Amino acid sequence: MQGPLDIYKNLPRTNCGRCPQKTCMAYAAAFLRGEAKVDDCPILTDEARHELSKVTPTDWRLKLIEQLKEEIAGIDLQEIASGIGAEVVDNAIRIRCLGMDYLIDNRGEIRTEVHINPWIKILLLHYVRTAGRARPAGQWVSFSELKSGMVKAKSFSRDCEEPLGELFQRDESSVEAALVRMGARRIDFETADLAYHFHPLPAIPTLILYRRQEGSLKVLFDRVTDRYLDVESIVFLFEGLVHLLTNILSGHRR
Repeated sequence: MQGPLDIYKNLPRTNCGRCPQKTCMAYAAAFLRGEAKVDDCPILTDEARHELSKVTPTDWRLKLIEQLKEEIAGIDLQEIASGIGAEVVDNAIRIRCLGMDYLIDNRGEIRTEVHINPWIKILLLHYVRTAGRARPAGQWVSFSELKSGMVKAKSFSRDCEEPLGELFQRDESSVEAALVRMGARRIDFETADLAYHFHPLPAIPTLILYRRQEGSLKVLFDRVTDRYLDVESIVFLFEGLVHLLTNILSGHRR
């Protein structure tokens, strides 16, 4: 089996929502990338399990991680630490991302208390490699106003802002509690019923604004955010937040 369609043919094709993926096709694509396991689908037949066990996922992300690690090997972590809001710990730096601490050493190796998926590794390594240095402008802008933001604006709205708004509609108090545990601070904001000042990464301040009547959510960024991460990485960062909050609301630990 080579592509997602070949995987899909062996699935129940019911889009039951009982696995971490939204649809069976999404599961098929994730399985090929090594992001989903056979056991994630609770209703696979024995025959389907046998067929999927023959598949070896091809993961381009691992090559990218190795490339980023090579680039980080040439960076003085102690020199860039303060600029990206990291703390120097022996021969490594500590970075807080979505409420979790990660240690990154001068070989690009990452350690933390929980399992680290490849996407988090790529995100953190990008953040360190970029080594942004810019004082916060104090000017809030939408995602589309960031450098190249217009290109990914629809993706950010569809995959980040809309799902976050749906989570607030589903369980407002639990989402707020989870955000506060991750370091968010509730503030007053004239045009929003709920507003939070939140740093998903140390040098990336954001405002999360929710309006109850419309069930709509908007994320604003400091104008210099794109000095620290490109827009694709920002999309992934907030997709990670959506995934984390979804798991928390479902009673799963990260």
